[in-house]
Amino acid sequence: MSAYRLPMAFHESFSLNRPAITQVLDAAQAIESINAPENKALLLSELRANSSLGNNYVKSMPKYAIGIGILNDRLTVTQFGHVVTSHDRMMDNSDTLWLLHYFLSGHFGPGPEFWHELCATYFRVGNRFTRQEITESIARVYEQAAGRTASASGLKTTTTIFLGTYLKRDGLGNLGILYQDGDHYVVTQPDAPSAWAFGFALIDDWARRHDGKLSVNLDDLTQARGLGSLFLMDEAAVISALGELQRAGIVEMYRSARPYQLLLLAHDREAMLRNVYGIDDSTLLA
Repeated sequence: MSAYRLPMAFHESFSLNRPAITQVLDAAQAIESINAPENKALLLSELRANSSLGNNYVKSMPKYAIGIGILNDRLTVTQFGHVVTSHDRMMDNSDTLWLLHYFLSGHFGPGPEFWHELCATYFRVGNRFTRQEITESIARVYEQAAGRTASASGLKTTTTIFLGTYLKRDGLGNLGILYQDGDHYVVTQPDAPSAWAFGFALIDDWARRHDGKLSVNLDDLTQARGLGSLFLMDEAAVISALGELQRAGIVEMYRSARPYQLLLLAHDREAMLRNVYGIDDSTLLA
């Protein structure tokens, strides 16, 4: 699977905005029959002609659309993007929001590397942190990746867009992960995603990180920086979701002796999305 990741300055100084991204998705579908190499110019042209987005939004929101998994890096609509268009166009379903967050914060993209690092480090229930801590973490990730120091203005702006994405209701604020308390930001306990949304993320993450493996240590999902932590799920919540997936024949847990093992028995993302959105089997996904 592609290891494409967005760069640090992809955002053009704007936080994620779901209504704007809906317009991007509409435009991408309008030109879907066009060959991939031309898609970037065509998409920008379509957005400028037939959307209400300003020039900088036209630049930034397609990149966010890649980051949240509804477009691929060729700017064509993904399977997830097609399902969202048909069943949750405004992207306000809780499971949709969780999956947008998952793609942005995943271990291997498509969201930017700093996004994963911030979520894995700071998004722990009850944690408090400051803007300065976020800025310093972004600076470290950028310097390690690029071999040079990021500009102070770029770091300040990137801090603002990251925090804004999880505070604003037109971003991912409705997940209820974060709130501001004076000079600090506080991580709360949000409602967990459904077992089906977690299952979709598990299958996607497995393909990115464990492709070809029959099993992994169960601790890989429940540990501090494991997949469960990206959804702010503690060990009990992860085991509960996996239990539901096991009853559905998606996974098998072996917990008789440590290290506990998890087998992934099904790799069908489409089946998971059908369950997330209650899609009848007669409905075909693109």
